[in-house]
Amino acid sequence: MRISALSVGVVLASLVAVANAGCPKSPNVRDSPPCGATVVDQSGKYPGSYQTITEAIDSLSPTSNASIFIFPGLFEERLVVSNKGPLIIQGYTCDILSYSANRVTITHTMSQTTLPTNIIKNRNEATSTMSLKTPSFQLNNLNVVNNAGNTGQALAVYIECDKCSINACSLQGYQDTVCANKGLILFAKTHIVGAVDFIFGLYAVAWFEFCDIEVVGPGCITANGRKDARSPSLFVFNKGKVYGKNETYLGRPWREYSRAVFQFCYLGPIIKPEGWLEWNGDPNTENVFFKEFQNTGDGAARDKRVKFSGELTEALKITDYFTSDFRNEWCDKSCL
Repeated sequence: MRISALSVGVVLASLVAVANAGCPKSPNVRDSPPCGATVVDQSGKYPGSYQTITEAIDSLSPTSNASIFIFPGLFEERLVVSNKGPLIIQGYTCDILSYSANRVTITHTMSQTTLPTNIIKNRNEATSTMSLKTPSFQLNNLNVVNNAGNTGQALAVYIECDKCSINACSLQGYQDTVCANKGLILFAKTHIVGAVDFIFGLYAVAWFEFCDIEVVGPGCITANGRKDARSPSLFVFNKGKVYGKNETYLGRPWREYSRAVFQFCYLGPIIKPEGWLEWNGDPNTENVFFKEFQNTGDGAARDKRVKFSGELTEALKITDYFTSDFRNEWCDKSCL
Protein backbone atom coordinates (compact mmCIF):
# COMPACT_ATOMS: atom_id res chain seq x y z
CA MET A 1 0.00 0.00 0.00
CA ARG A 2 2.97 2.36 0.10
CA ILE A 3 3.77 4.62 -2.82
CA SER A 4 7.49 4.68 -3.58
CA ALA A 5 9.32 7.58 -5.19
CA LEU A 6 9.64 5.49 -8.35
CA SER A 7 5.91 4.72 -8.51
CA VAL A 8 5.07 8.37 -7.87
CA GLY A 9 7.22 9.29 -10.85
CA VAL A 10 5.52 6.68 -13.00
CA VAL A 11 2.07 7.91 -11.93
CA LEU A 12 2.98 11.51 -12.71
CA ALA A 13 4.39 10.57 -16.11
CA SER A 14 1.27 8.61 -17.01
CA LEU A 15 -0.99 11.44 -15.89
CA VAL A 16 0.88 13.94 -18.05
CA ALA A 17 0.80 11.58 -21.04
CA VAL A 18 -2.95 11.05 -20.70
CA ALA A 19 -3.62 14.76 -20.29
CA ASN A 20 -1.61 15.53 -23.42
CA ALA A 21 -3.31 12.78 -25.39
CA GLY A 22 -6.80 13.93 -24.42
CA CYS A 23 -9.96 11.83 -24.48
CA PRO A 24 -11.97 10.40 -27.36
CA LYS A 25 -15.32 12.07 -27.93
CA SER A 26 -17.94 10.57 -25.64
CA PRO A 27 -20.76 11.79 -23.39
CA ASN A 28 -18.89 10.11 -20.52
CA VAL A 29 -15.82 12.35 -20.88
CA ARG A 30 -15.03 15.03 -18.32
CA ASP A 31 -11.82 16.63 -19.58
CA SER A 32 -12.65 20.33 -19.24
CA PRO A 33 -14.17 22.51 -16.51
CA PRO A 34 -17.90 23.25 -16.58
CA CYS A 35 -19.00 26.87 -16.68
CA GLY A 36 -18.34 28.63 -13.38
CA ALA A 37 -16.14 25.92 -11.87
CA THR A 38 -13.10 26.65 -9.76
CA VAL A 39 -10.16 24.97 -11.50
CA VAL A 40 -7.12 23.11 -10.17
CA ASP A 41 -4.21 22.70 -12.58
CA GLN A 42 -0.77 21.79 -11.21
CA SER A 43 0.89 23.12 -14.35
CA GLY A 44 -0.68 26.54 -13.84
CA LYS A 45 -1.49 26.73 -17.55
CA TYR A 46 -5.24 27.06 -17.14
CA PRO A 47 -6.10 30.76 -16.62
CA GLY A 48 -7.09 31.59 -13.05
CA SER A 49 -6.48 28.08 -11.79
CA TYR A 50 -5.07 26.96 -8.45
CA GLN A 51 -2.17 24.53 -8.14
CA THR A 52 -3.48 22.74 -5.04
CA ILE A 53 -6.93 21.44 -4.17
CA THR A 54 -6.69 23.02 -0.72
CA GLU A 55 -6.29 26.47 -2.27
CA ALA A 56 -9.33 25.85 -4.46
CA ILE A 57 -11.48 24.79 -1.50
CA ASP A 58 -10.32 27.78 0.56
CA SER A 59 -11.28 30.16 -2.26
CA LEU A 60 -14.94 29.10 -2.28
CA SER A 61 -17.81 31.00 -0.75
CA PRO A 62 -18.71 29.13 2.45
CA THR A 63 -22.44 29.11 1.65
CA SER A 64 -22.98 29.27 -2.13
CA ASN A 65 -23.32 26.40 -4.60
CA ALA A 66 -19.89 25.57 -6.00
CA SER A 67 -17.95 23.13 -8.15
CA ILE A 68 -14.26 22.30 -8.48
CA PHE A 69 -12.70 20.71 -11.56
CA ILE A 70 -9.27 19.08 -11.20
CA PHE A 71 -6.91 18.44 -14.10
CA PRO A 72 -4.72 15.27 -13.97
CA GLY A 73 -2.18 15.09 -11.19
CA LEU A 74 -0.94 13.45 -8.02
CA PHE A 75 -1.73 15.69 -5.05
CA GLU A 76 -0.05 15.07 -1.70
CA GLU A 77 -2.54 16.90 0.48
CA ARG A 78 -4.99 16.46 3.35
CA LEU A 79 -8.36 17.95 2.44
CA VAL A 80 -10.99 19.26 4.85
CA VAL A 81 -14.30 20.16 3.24
CA SER A 82 -16.68 22.04 5.53
CA ASN A 83 -18.59 24.29 3.13
CA LYS A 84 -22.21 25.03 4.05
CA GLY A 85 -23.36 25.18 0.43
CA PRO A 86 -23.66 22.26 -2.03
CA LEU A 87 -20.30 21.31 -3.54
CA ILE A 88 -19.26 19.05 -6.43
CA ILE A 89 -15.63 18.00 -6.93
CA GLN A 90 -14.97 16.48 -10.35
CA GLY A 91 -11.73 14.85 -11.43
CA TYR A 92 -10.50 14.69 -15.02
CA THR A 93 -11.57 11.45 -16.66
CA CYS A 94 -12.23 9.92 -20.05
CA ASP A 95 -15.04 7.80 -18.56
CA ILE A 96 -17.17 8.99 -15.67
CA LEU A 97 -18.53 5.46 -15.18
CA SER A 98 -15.18 3.79 -14.42
CA TYR A 99 -12.80 4.45 -11.54
CA SER A 100 -10.05 2.80 -13.61
CA ALA A 101 -10.13 5.86 -15.89
CA ASN A 102 -9.47 8.31 -13.04
CA ARG A 103 -6.50 10.63 -13.55
CA VAL A 104 -6.54 12.53 -10.26
CA THR A 105 -5.06 11.01 -7.10
CA ILE A 106 -4.96 12.55 -3.63
CA THR A 107 -2.58 10.87 -1.20
CA HIS A 108 -1.70 11.42 2.45
CA THR A 109 0.14 9.31 5.03
CA MET A 110 -1.18 9.37 8.59
CA SER A 111 -2.35 6.77 11.11
CA GLN A 112 -3.23 6.64 14.79
CA THR A 113 0.30 5.48 15.55
CA THR A 114 1.90 8.49 13.83
CA LEU A 115 -0.70 11.12 14.74
CA PRO A 116 0.66 13.74 17.19
CA THR A 117 -0.27 12.89 20.78
CA ASN A 118 -1.60 16.40 21.43
CA ILE A 119 -4.55 15.61 19.14
CA ILE A 120 -7.05 14.13 21.58
CA LYS A 121 -10.48 14.53 20.00
CA ASN A 122 -11.61 12.91 16.76
CA ARG A 123 -8.32 11.11 16.23
CA ASN A 124 -9.74 8.78 13.59
CA GLU A 125 -10.99 11.71 11.54
CA ALA A 126 -7.63 13.45 11.96
CA THR A 127 -5.89 10.62 10.10
CA SER A 128 -8.11 10.96 7.03
CA THR A 129 -6.84 12.01 3.64
CA MET A 130 -10.20 13.68 3.00
CA SER A 131 -12.65 14.84 5.69
CA LEU A 132 -16.14 15.71 4.43
CA LYS A 133 -18.41 17.62 6.82
CA THR A 134 -20.86 19.49 4.63
CA PRO A 135 -24.62 19.35 3.96
CA SER A 136 -24.59 18.34 0.28
CA PHE A 137 -21.55 16.93 -1.51
CA GLN A 138 -20.56 14.99 -4.64
CA LEU A 139 -17.14 13.48 -5.26
CA ASN A 140 -16.65 12.21 -8.81
CA ASN A 141 -13.72 10.33 -10.38
CA LEU A 142 -10.98 10.80 -7.80
CA ASN A 143 -8.58 8.34 -6.21
CA VAL A 144 -8.20 9.02 -2.48
CA VAL A 145 -5.40 7.15 -0.72
CA ASN A 146 -4.14 6.88 2.84
CA ASN A 147 -0.68 5.46 2.33
CA ALA A 148 0.03 4.52 5.97
CA GLY A 149 -0.35 0.80 5.29
CA ASN A 150 -0.71 -1.70 8.13
CA THR A 151 0.10 0.72 10.96
CA GLY A 152 -3.26 1.11 12.70
CA GLN A 153 -6.37 3.14 11.96
CA ALA A 154 -5.72 5.25 8.87
CA LEU A 155 -8.69 6.69 7.00
CA ALA A 156 -8.86 7.60 3.35
CA VAL A 157 -12.25 9.30 3.73
CA TYR A 158 -14.28 10.50 6.72
CA ILE A 159 -17.88 11.42 5.86
CA GLU A 160 -20.32 13.37 8.01
CA CYS A 161 -22.75 14.95 5.53
CA ASP A 162 -26.50 15.35 5.29
CA LYS A 163 -26.40 14.01 1.72
CA CYS A 164 -23.29 12.73 -0.02
CA SER A 165 -22.49 10.72 -3.14
CA ILE A 166 -19.15 9.16 -4.06
CA ASN A 167 -19.15 8.22 -7.74
CA ALA A 168 -16.55 6.15 -9.63
CA CYS A 169 -13.85 6.84 -7.07
CA SER A 170 -11.09 4.61 -5.70
CA LEU A 171 -10.72 4.81 -1.91
CA GLN A 172 -7.61 3.02 -0.69
CA GLY A 173 -6.22 2.18 2.72
CA TYR A 174 -5.66 -0.76 5.05
CA GLN A 175 -7.50 -0.31 8.37
CA ASP A 176 -10.60 1.92 8.62
CA THR A 177 -10.36 3.09 5.00
CA VAL A 178 -13.86 4.59 4.84
CA CYS A 179 -15.74 6.08 7.78
CA ALA A 180 -19.36 6.52 6.70
CA ASN A 181 -20.28 8.18 9.95
CA LYS A 182 -23.38 10.32 9.51
CA GLY A 183 -26.04 11.17 6.93
CA LEU A 184 -27.31 9.61 3.72
CA ILE A 185 -24.32 8.38 1.72
CA LEU A 186 -24.31 6.76 -1.71
CA PHE A 187 -21.24 5.00 -3.08
CA ALA A 188 -21.72 4.17 -6.78
CA LYS A 189 -19.32 2.25 -9.04
CA THR A 190 -16.61 2.92 -6.46
CA HIS A 191 -13.55 0.84 -5.58
CA ILE A 192 -12.81 0.43 -1.85
CA VAL A 193 -9.56 -1.18 -0.70
CA GLY A 194 -8.67 -2.35 2.80
CA ALA A 195 -8.25 -5.17 5.29
CA VAL A 196 -9.40 -4.41 8.84
CA ASP A 197 -12.89 -2.97 9.50
CA PHE A 198 -12.29 -0.87 6.42
CA ILE A 199 -15.89 0.26 5.97
CA PHE A 200 -17.23 1.51 9.29
CA GLY A 201 -19.29 4.23 10.96
CA LEU A 202 -21.86 4.99 13.64
CA TYR A 203 -24.93 6.78 12.30
CA ALA A 204 -25.01 6.80 8.49
CA VAL A 205 -27.32 5.07 6.06
CA ALA A 206 -24.73 4.06 3.45
CA TRP A 207 -25.71 2.35 0.20
CA PHE A 208 -22.99 0.78 -1.97
CA GLU A 209 -24.21 0.33 -5.57
CA PHE A 210 -22.10 -1.61 -8.12
CA CYS A 211 -19.02 -1.21 -5.91
CA ASP A 212 -15.80 -3.24 -6.04
CA ILE A 213 -14.61 -4.22 -2.57
CA GLU A 214 -10.97 -5.32 -2.67
CA VAL A 215 -9.48 -7.09 0.35
CA VAL A 216 -5.71 -6.77 0.83
CA GLY A 217 -5.25 -8.38 4.25
CA PRO A 218 -7.00 -10.52 6.88
CA GLY A 219 -9.81 -8.96 8.87
CA CYS A 220 -13.41 -7.87 8.33
CA ILE A 221 -14.96 -5.73 5.63
CA THR A 222 -17.60 -3.90 7.67
CA ALA A 223 -17.89 -2.66 11.24
CA ASN A 224 -21.23 -0.94 11.54
CA GLY A 225 -21.66 0.92 14.83
CA ARG A 226 -25.44 1.21 15.24
CA LYS A 227 -25.88 1.84 18.97
CA ASP A 228 -29.60 1.31 19.55
CA ALA A 229 -32.80 0.16 17.90
CA ARG A 230 -33.88 3.74 17.05
CA SER A 231 -30.79 4.57 15.01
CA PRO A 232 -31.19 4.56 11.19
CA SER A 233 -27.62 3.33 10.69
CA LEU A 234 -27.34 0.68 7.97
CA PHE A 235 -24.81 -0.49 5.36
CA VAL A 236 -26.20 -2.07 2.17
CA PHE A 237 -24.02 -3.57 -0.58
CA ASN A 238 -26.07 -4.04 -3.73
CA LYS A 239 -24.84 -5.68 -6.96
CA GLY A 240 -21.20 -5.38 -5.92
CA LYS A 241 -18.11 -7.53 -6.14
CA VAL A 242 -15.99 -8.72 -3.19
CA TYR A 243 -12.58 -10.10 -4.06
CA GLY A 244 -8.91 -10.01 -3.04
CA LYS A 245 -6.03 -12.12 -1.85
CA ASN A 246 -6.75 -12.75 1.84
CA GLU A 247 -9.56 -14.54 3.67
CA THR A 248 -11.99 -12.20 5.37
CA TYR A 249 -15.42 -11.84 6.96
CA LEU A 250 -18.30 -9.75 5.65
CA GLY A 251 -18.42 -7.88 8.92
CA ARG A 252 -18.51 -7.76 12.67
CA PRO A 253 -20.65 -5.69 15.08
CA TRP A 254 -18.87 -2.58 16.34
CA ARG A 255 -21.97 -1.88 18.45
CA GLU A 256 -24.75 -4.16 19.64
CA TYR A 257 -27.40 -3.15 17.04
CA SER A 258 -25.08 -3.35 14.04
CA ARG A 259 -26.70 -3.69 10.58
CA ALA A 260 -25.12 -4.75 7.28
CA VAL A 261 -26.59 -6.38 4.17
CA PHE A 262 -25.03 -7.93 1.06
CA GLN A 263 -27.51 -8.56 -1.77
CA PHE A 264 -27.05 -9.55 -5.41
CA CYS A 265 -23.26 -9.42 -4.85
CA TYR A 266 -20.48 -11.62 -6.14
CA LEU A 267 -18.66 -12.96 -3.08
CA GLY A 268 -15.30 -14.44 -3.98
CA PRO A 269 -13.66 -17.45 -2.30
CA ILE A 270 -11.92 -15.13 0.17
CA ILE A 271 -15.12 -14.97 2.26
CA LYS A 272 -14.82 -17.39 5.17
CA PRO A 273 -17.64 -19.95 5.40
CA GLU A 274 -18.89 -18.47 8.69
CA GLY A 275 -19.47 -15.19 6.88
CA TRP A 276 -19.61 -12.96 9.95
CA LEU A 277 -17.54 -12.53 13.11
CA GLU A 278 -18.14 -11.58 16.74
CA TRP A 279 -16.53 -8.46 18.18
CA ASN A 280 -13.32 -8.91 20.16
CA GLY A 281 -14.07 -9.57 23.84
CA ASP A 282 -17.76 -8.59 23.52
CA PRO A 283 -19.79 -10.57 20.99
CA ASN A 284 -22.47 -7.89 20.39
CA THR A 285 -24.54 -10.43 18.45
CA GLU A 286 -27.93 -10.60 20.19
CA ASN A 287 -29.51 -7.69 18.28
CA VAL A 288 -27.51 -7.53 15.06
CA PHE A 289 -29.02 -7.47 11.56
CA PHE A 290 -26.53 -9.27 9.33
CA LYS A 291 -28.34 -10.40 6.20
CA GLU A 292 -27.65 -11.73 2.71
CA PHE A 293 -29.82 -12.16 -0.37
CA GLN A 294 -29.19 -13.93 -3.68
CA ASN A 295 -25.43 -13.50 -3.69
CA THR A 296 -23.24 -15.56 -6.03
CA GLY A 297 -19.68 -16.89 -6.04
CA ASP A 298 -17.73 -19.35 -3.92
CA GLY A 299 -18.09 -17.14 -0.85
CA ALA A 300 -21.88 -16.98 -1.02
CA ALA A 301 -22.63 -20.48 0.34
CA ARG A 302 -24.72 -20.13 3.50
CA ASP A 303 -24.62 -23.67 4.90
CA LYS A 304 -21.86 -22.82 7.42
CA ARG A 305 -22.90 -19.26 8.26
CA VAL A 306 -22.98 -18.18 11.93
CA LYS A 307 -26.36 -18.36 13.68
CA PHE A 308 -26.55 -14.62 14.30
CA SER A 309 -26.71 -13.96 10.55
CA GLY A 310 -29.60 -14.68 8.22
CA GLU A 311 -31.11 -14.46 4.76
CA LEU A 312 -33.61 -11.86 3.58
CA THR A 313 -36.91 -12.94 2.05
CA GLU A 314 -36.74 -10.00 -0.37
CA ALA A 315 -34.14 -7.42 -1.33
CA LEU A 316 -33.91 -4.02 0.30
CA LYS A 317 -34.75 -1.03 -1.93
CA ILE A 318 -32.71 2.15 -2.02
CA THR A 319 -35.88 4.25 -2.26
CA ASP A 320 -36.94 3.01 1.18
CA TYR A 321 -33.91 4.67 2.76
CA PHE A 322 -33.00 7.69 0.62
CA THR A 323 -35.04 10.81 -0.02
CA SER A 324 -37.00 10.93 -3.28
CA ASP A 325 -34.78 13.68 -4.75
CA PHE A 326 -31.49 11.79 -4.51
CA ARG A 327 -31.20 10.86 -8.21
CA ASN A 328 -31.64 14.43 -9.41
CA GLU A 329 -30.30 16.64 -6.64
CA TRP A 330 -27.34 15.11 -4.84
CA CYS A 331 -25.92 12.24 -6.83
CA ASP A 332 -24.70 11.57 -10.37
CA LYS A 333 -27.54 9.38 -11.63
CA SER A 334 -25.41 8.16 -14.54
CA CYS A 335 -23.62 5.89 -12.05
CA LEU A 336 -26.82 4.12 -11.00
